[in-house]
Amino acid sequence: MSAEAVFNLIDELEGANSIDETWSAFMVFACKFGFTHGGLADMPGPHERIEDTTLCLSWPEEWRQRYFENNYITKDPANLHLERSPTPFTWEEMLAAPIYTKEQRRIVSEASEFGLFSGLIVPLPGVGMGPALVTIAGGKVDLSARNRAALHLAAIYTHARVRVLSKRRARLQTMPQLSPRERQCLQWVAVGKSDWEISEILSISEKTVNSHLERVKKKFGVRTRMQAVVHGLRMRAIGFEVAA
Repeated sequence: MSAEAVFNLIDELEGANSIDETWSAFMVFACKFGFTHGGLADMPGPHERIEDTTLCLSWPEEWRQRYFENNYITKDPANLHLERSPTPFTWEEMLAAPIYTKEQRRIVSEASEFGLFSGLIVPLPGVGMGPALVTIAGGKVDLSARNRAALHLAAIYTHARVRVLSKRRARLQTMPQLSPRERQCLQWVAVGKSDWEISEILSISEKTVNSHLERVKKKFGVRTRMQAVVHGLRMRAIGFEVAA
């Protein structure tokens, strides 16, 4: 795998506008090495579930259900080995450590029932107290040092891009939703129109215009119309121009 291929992926990730698009691009890249399934997750803390801290996942559905229902993350060597290795490691390298019990090793063995015979784990910094990881798995894969490095770089960049997009999505999900009329009224205020002018433009009463703007202020938690305009511009609820 050439360095150019990795940078081509990075360019593609930079242009991705969603987490799904980002993860899909990474998995297409990983498939070139024989890895057909994977996931990106923060390791759960106390009272958290792995299904709630998983950001991306493309596992076989039956394996996903079994893994989550049995809470395998608490005894999965892939998770336990994160404390032993700050650098990427294969399942084979992980299982070479004599510390894992039969029960723990059985989780890796069960994955083979779903076509997952080998894998690579890339440890990453998490957003909470614990680490995060990118995990990829597939058929029997023998990685060269160069290919391992390529996947390591790709995983790091994918993780960073997913973090950016997840924060953006969280902001959008918490943004107060304006009705079309509220947005129109606020937009016209942003370009300096009075209530009377807005009422003429939208063919509604001045009282209705004022009611819409008061609701906008309440939704944004601000006291003045100018603060509402600034808030709306920052959240891209409105723009700097309106159609005549």
